Amino acid sequence: MPREPKPYIERGWYISRAGGQYMKLCPAPEGMTEAKRLLKLKIGELETEREQLSGRSPAKVAVIEMLALFLEDVQLTKSEATFLDYQRWCTEFAKGYGNKQVRAITKADASDFKLALMKATYVVGKQPPSPYKPKTINHALIALRRAFNWAIETDRLPSGKNPFAKVELLHCEGRQRVATEEEYQALLAHCTDDAFRDVLIAMRHTSARPQDIYNLTWKMVDWERQMWVLTKHKTSRTARVPKPRVIGMGTAVEAVLRRRAEAFEPTGHVFLNRDGSPWTKSALGLRMRRLRVRAGVKPDEQGEEFVLYTNRHTFMTEAGNDPTISPTTLMGVAGHTNLSTTQRYVHTEMAVVARAGRGVAERRPGTAVTGSTPASGD
Repeated sequence: MPREPKPYIERGWYISRAGGQYMKLCPAPEGMTEAKRLLKLKIGELETEREQLSGRSPAKVAVIEMLALFLEDVQLTKSEATFLDYQRWCTEFAKGYGNKQVRAITKADASDFKLALMKATYVVGKQPPSPYKPKTINHALIALRRAFNWAIETDRLPSGKNPFAKVELLHCEGRQRVATEEEYQALLAHCTDDAFRDVLIAMRHTSARPQDIYNLTWKMVDWERQMWVLTKHKTSRTARVPKPRVIGMGTAVEAVLRRRAEAFEPTGHVFLNRDGSPWTKSALGLRMRRLRVRAGVKPDEQGEEFVLYTNRHTFMTEAGNDPTISPTTLMGVAGHTNLSTTQRYVHTEMAVVARAGRGVAERRPGTAVTGSTPASGD
């Protein structure tokens, strides 16, 4: 009959190796009673996990091994942008936790990683160090939450053992800046690259995201119906029922595309850089950053920079102010799969609510304001 496992002290901690699993229980000063209590809990967790795995002991998988397998899956099933984003944060997490067992990662580890990012800075080129923005930190937490969920889905981790599952995301205001016509004209005036100028015009006059621009091919251009039909877009891999993204093509954008069709062979990608190659996400971002510096376009009052995506936000804000566009149609214009995502652009509803509130106030007795004299002492 096997002996009952007991805690013992090693380097100031009570530990155990029950069932061949290393268990760090509690600091020695907390006493044997507490160590035995924790050991009993951990042995119970192991038994539950074995039941979930049909009697098999949980696999001993290191974090770095699990993350490598996860990224291999992402590279085959998701977009390149998603892969690069996940790769960045999985690599960052592996620096501190890569040699630990996946099962040994705790909620405390996940919270510590979040706090470390909140205190950390990063450097771009010769610019001074900058702190990570809340949205960037949230990207990291979401990537790691997905990685551990994948480990659960592939039986590398028991159900309910995702350490990032309940780590709170940071509050983000989201994109707020709306571009003015003066800013747009300043950018055009200082743009010396005709290829990038075409990108600016297309983004100013459509609801396209940057990835829609660099993924657009001539086969997706429907000249007769004046629209783009994108088979590859942000939500094409995540929607329950994938369908093409439709983007209306106005006069200004159609003129750009017809000129490009005459100047270049209309095959492959529509928007090419001056070297004749398709644009990349990083190249567009860098070109935009340099252009706004030359044009003297500064951050707004909230410190938000004018980025390429600002054009889409501006377009959608104007669409949201159009009372003839219903919320459902606006969702299609934006290329969203969830109406709640589109609601931030539905400003007409806000105006209706405000108008209704004013109407009630005006109908109440005593609405008229007279020039009364304040009472003494006021």
